[in-house]
Amino acid sequence: MNIKTSVKRVAFRNAFLLPGMDKAHGPGEFDVQIDEEPLDVMWEGYHRMLTIMLTSGAFTDAIAVTEAALDEALANDSRPARPVASST
Repeated sequence: MNIKTSVKRVAFRNAFLLPGMDKAHGPGEFDVQIDEEPLDVMWEGYHRMLTIMLTSGAFTDAIAVTEAALDEALANDSRPARPVASST
């Protein structure tokens, strides 16, 4: 089986939490590894088998993440912070 592996770099400006993480991770740039296998069809197509984000700090960690969860976390990170409502 020929596995296609690609790596993309993502950046978080703020601390973030992805499904499966015990605690929030600090901001920074991270590599996301995507492994895909070819589909047995007449055109070029791939099935995503695995997406992991590699984090570093005191140690390196590989976090399995869905494309949807990563996209949502990146979208949330790019939104401006909401002002805190005043109670007066």
